[in-house]
Amino acid sequence: MLISLSKKLTFLAMPKAASTSIEMALFPHCDIAFINNPRVKHIRYRRYKRFILPYIDQSGFGPLETTCLFREPIDWLFSWYRYRTRDKIKAKPQSTADMTFDEFASRYMAEDEIVFDIGRTSFFVIDHDGKPAVDHVFRYENMPAYIKFLEERFEDNFDLEHLNQSPKREFALSSRLKIQLEEFLAPEYEIYESARTI
Repeated sequence: MLISLSKKLTFLAMPKAASTSIEMALFPHCDIAFINNPRVKHIRYRRYKRFILPYIDQSGFGPLETTCLFREPIDWLFSWYRYRTRDKIKAKPQSTADMTFDEFASRYMAEDEIVFDIGRTSFFVIDHDGKPAVDHVFRYENMPAYIKFLEERFEDNFDLEHLNQSPKREFALSSRLKIQLEEFLAPEYEIYESARTI
């Protein structure tokens, strides 16, 4: 999470949505940075509102707007699956090196704690009333539109590097599980469909 007090904007770093690349670009322009450790880097909107925003407001720097990227839900899940195939965690229970995406998806929908620890992207952007509350949500797949938004806000040009990329894996998902996943991820698809593309 990065905060620019002068530009009145908070970037909420959605996991597996180019967060590291965007952080590297925005970091020199920001006053407050929660980076590196995933537990603080990927602060959800609700925690930001509860713990961070009151201090900002009390210090006289508010109000701030919030922004983040939101990835197509099944593609987001597949990115996590690929990320967990890396050799570094092969000996850990979270490894997907010897797991099919069908199995990973099935365990995710069953909320198996070893897989479901990645959470849901809808949880990242909602307020305590269960409704999306981030001001500017852009689709991850429309990165040029998001870069344009940031460039206009920060009055600078950004050339994003592709950092922290997941290992390549061929996408394979049975049609039956795809239908089940789309139903399970209905809250995510609702947010994704309403996310900005321009």
